[in-house]
Amino acid sequence: METTGYIPRHSGRHAAVPPGRHAKMMVSVIAAIIMISAGVAIAAAASSGLAPRACPGAGAVGDCASAPASPSTLAGKTPVAQVLSSPNYGLHGPSAAAVSGGRLWVANVLGNSVTELSANSGAHLRTLGSAAYAFRGPNAIAVDGDHVWVANVPGNSVTEVSARNGRRERSLSYGYGFSSPYALALSGSRLWVANAGGNSVTEIDAATGRRIAVISGHRYGLDNPYAVAVAGGRLWVANAGGRSVTEISVRTGAWIATLSAGYGLDDPAALAVAGTSLWVASEAGNAVTEISTTTGRLTRTLSGRRYGFDNPAALTVSAGRLWVANSLGDSVTEIAPGTGALLGTLSGHRYGFSNPTGLAAAGRDVWVTNLGSNSVTQLRVG
Repeated sequence: METTGYIPRHSGRHAAVPPGRHAKMMVSVIAAIIMISAGVAIAAAASSGLAPRACPGAGAVGDCASAPASPSTLAGKTPVAQVLSSPNYGLHGPSAAAVSGGRLWVANVLGNSVTELSANSGAHLRTLGSAAYAFRGPNAIAVDGDHVWVANVPGNSVTEVSARNGRRERSLSYGYGFSSPYALALSGSRLWVANAGGNSVTEIDAATGRRIAVISGHRYGLDNPYAVAVAGGRLWVANAGGRSVTEISVRTGAWIATLSAGYGLDDPAALAVAGTSLWVASEAGNAVTEISTTTGRLTRTLSGRRYGFDNPAALTVSAGRLWVANSLGDSVTEIAPGTGALLGTLSGHRYGFSNPTGLAAAGRDVWVTNLGSNSVTQLRVG
């Protein structure tokens, strides 16, 4: 299958870029290759004025996790891995995944395709990749049960596919304000698209495909938005360029706050929600920050060697754990979301991790997309 020539943001290893500088350099490389001008007038990130809250008993806000849990406390719950890597899967640069209704959908950024697998057995069901789908560098995917949404970064478009029969339902492009649409979030009847190249977020009616609004402007502080999440009536946007997270009202689209100073954010590029907590992964900072979705205040920032963070590129919550994919560390870190305690770091041959850049979870299962080895690892917690 023909590739786009597009280099995914998280493929820093292949460009031999040191972890600390990889994110900013890769953004430049992507822009040069796909010839999309960011057109960015860097927005001044507005401070929310919310004071960071130190963790009880911690010496510093910057590293205030609870003591690591002993692996013995997780007896019988060590993840069992299955690595899906047969050429028959059609995996070519798997960079993101989503799961719903017993199906796992994988976006192949280098293959201009989407692979559908059984979420239970890992069996290959079909690969969607004909010209009719208009996939071009698909790098984000979201599922709402009946529909699969795919963001095409260099294609500046979003493709909607039927989850039932795999047919293309519509392709959205002109008039939606897409500019390097890098991330998707679904909530109810709304789809939000983060435009990394346009410093904006597009809101779409998921039922009709109608554009509702394009959120942009200096007051939002959007600066290379690379992740979006919805929780507590708020839309949360991670600004990789602005070292900040923007909080927006889902109901009105109004700006609420821009969280920056004191939150330990350095190239934030992944978000996940667990209860009333928003978790933010900072790629360049090798850290994960927890923020209250009800107050916007800092709960804790996890960092340091013991966590094994190495360019954390994806987050998900499942089986009572926060899972962190370390794209340059070929590993996945497990954290207790209630306390921030380290539960363990998975690495080694049996897991097959190679430049892991995407996570999806349902029940006891977590799937990891391995961009570097054209494979998907299925982790099942016993």
